[in-house]
Amino acid sequence: MPQDDSSVLVQELAAQLGETEGQPIKQLSAIVKYCGADFARQILQETLAVEAKGGLMVKSGARRRTPGGVFFHLARQQMTGQQRRKIFGAPKKEGTPAPPPPPPFDWSERVSIISPLIEESGKASTVKITLIGRPGKIETRKDLVITAMTHSAGAATLPKGVPKPPETPTLYTVYIAAKQWKRVEPALSDPEDMLIIEGTASYDPEIQGVAVFAQSVTSKGLEKQKREAQKGAVPAANAPADAAPAASKPLPSLPPEPPPDDGPAPEESLLLPDAPLEVNQKLAELYAAASLYRQKIAALAAKPADQQFGLEMTRKLLQNTEAEIAAIEQKYGG
Repeated sequence: MPQDDSSVLVQELAAQLGETEGQPIKQLSAIVKYCGADFARQILQETLAVEAKGGLMVKSGARRRTPGGVFFHLARQQMTGQQRRKIFGAPKKEGTPAPPPPPPFDWSERVSIISPLIEESGKASTVKITLIGRPGKIETRKDLVITAMTHSAGAATLPKGVPKPPETPTLYTVYIAAKQWKRVEPALSDPEDMLIIEGTASYDPEIQGVAVFAQSVTSKGLEKQKREAQKGAVPAANAPADAAPAASKPLPSLPPEPPPDDGPAPEESLLLPDAPLEVNQKLAELYAAASLYRQKIAALAAKPADQQFGLEMTRKLLQNTEAEIAAIEQKYGG
């Protein structure tokens, strides 16, 4: 099954079952991957039939299962043992004592903890860093622009268990290609706009800071213009497939796109620097889903009317996704 079709099916299953959390959606994706789309659709129909008859109680009888719980219960019963292990993991053996919990982490003890890890350290194949903020003084060289930025991560919102970073500011020296800087510099005339720099990084011992070698440079304002332009190019989610296109408003003028060797554009989740990490991660997933739905809608709309299976459902999913994006941007984007 093509990846795009698989992702749309997972979204449809999640919408039908009312699942919004990451873990069950991941399991839905695994069921489609290992058991097939037809299997997933069959289990969904059986689930809806069970719900129509009053649902299914949990094993203890204490409460009624959720629609998602019914779906996973039926799926477990009908898949093979190998599929079950791949999707849900190996079953726990009864009577086996749980291992003792690991000790809590103490930042002051990190050197003794990390030292043996360094002796058997792994190897990172890729390192990516993103800086969002205003540049300081600019120094220009041939084909190169250099600036410096500082950041204190002490107030960062982190997942449970991750220690709070030190409040000592970290110095970042940033190296930007002159042609990238030329494209983004006019946007910085707006004092509220901020750079979004994505690249690779290396510790510079002489400067005692992190050197950032930019691969992609844009700004919050430029990315907002691009997003609005992309939305304007997609038919409204509730418009019929054969409707004549409405007269569109003039789109904001955009600077010319950088050549391909400028590196990939940053993910749009990076457009909300004041939002918590988990909010930006959710926003990145929503942007990716919206893009996928638009591609799917365009592909389906190009087919004859009697072959446009799933078009209306995909339009509704796009509409819901765009509403979620707008709500998050309004809450955290200012």
